[in-house]
Amino acid sequence: MDIHASLRAEDLFFLGPVPITNSMVMAWLAIIVLSVFAFVAGRNPQLVPRGAQNVFEFILESLLGLAENTAGHYARRLFPLVTTLFLFILTANYMALLPGVGTIYVGNPHASDHGAGAGSGAGHAFVKVAEAGELPAGPAPAVALAADPPGGASASAAEEKHELPTVPLLRAANADVNMTLGMGLIAFMFIHASGVIVHGLVGYIRDDLAKPLLLTPVKLVIEAFLPVSLSMRLFGNVFGGEMLLTVMNWPLVALPFLVMELLFGFIQALIFTMLTLIFCSLATYLPAGHGEEAHGERPAGPSGAHGEASAVPARVPVHA
Repeated sequence: MDIHASLRAEDLFFLGPVPITNSMVMAWLAIIVLSVFAFVAGRNPQLVPRGAQNVFEFILESLLGLAENTAGHYARRLFPLVTTLFLFILTANYMALLPGVGTIYVGNPHASDHGAGAGSGAGHAFVKVAEAGELPAGPAPAVALAADPPGGASASAAEEKHELPTVPLLRAANADVNMTLGMGLIAFMFIHASGVIVHGLVGYIRDDLAKPLLLTPVKLVIEAFLPVSLSMRLFGNVFGGEMLLTVMNWPLVALPFLVMELLFGFIQALIFTMLTLIFCSLATYLPAGHGEEAHGERPAGPSGAHGEASAVPARVPVHA
């Protein structure tokens, strides 16, 4: 059995200079599914929800409760982002398990391009390791390779680029590191933007990044790797599950792994969401009695703890 594992998403076609990959198609399909579901659930809202509206409200209330328990008074500002991230990641992970994903193949546009312009790549043929060991030393092999017959030029160019004649039409959206890294960068920017909004630029640097001053370089390195940590965790789990299901291609053998992927798909969406919530909560944390005048807060209630004070309406900042 020949298994082709590609870390990068394969190109399907081009819109001008922009390549459209199979993971982008899956991401668009996930967005369409979520949009249709939201439209159906909210087009005729009832006082007593039922059907799609009931499911939709249950999901939103659960995520809102999770945000409020984690981020306190800042939860409603975080709610749109974390809800979007959770629903998109969960939907994309589950759609990757549908039949036809990774098993329907179409022509590779790069392979056809190589066939059209084969002559340009004839002088740079790819030589396998086993064959290279049999070639004599010195510059002679380069001359021999440059003299490839015209009939074999197309194959040589295709081997050079490692391009297969066909590519999967659909691929898991989160099995593309560009997708997960994009979501990680969005979370990263939102986390620090939230900290700057609450503390102010100078206050955020002084109270968070430069406190204590001795550990500031360490904190900067940790913050720089935050989007990498978020994205690689999700990408590694989804890509690993994709490869596992490809290897375990017998129905009875693959069934237990398919059930585990259903569980892991939910867990990875929850982990990404929870980490974003926790980091935002840490970035927007205000100790009791700190910055009340600067941020428009009223005096703290009887309790100075952040978790308890967030439940007291008098502690809610004006900007929230």
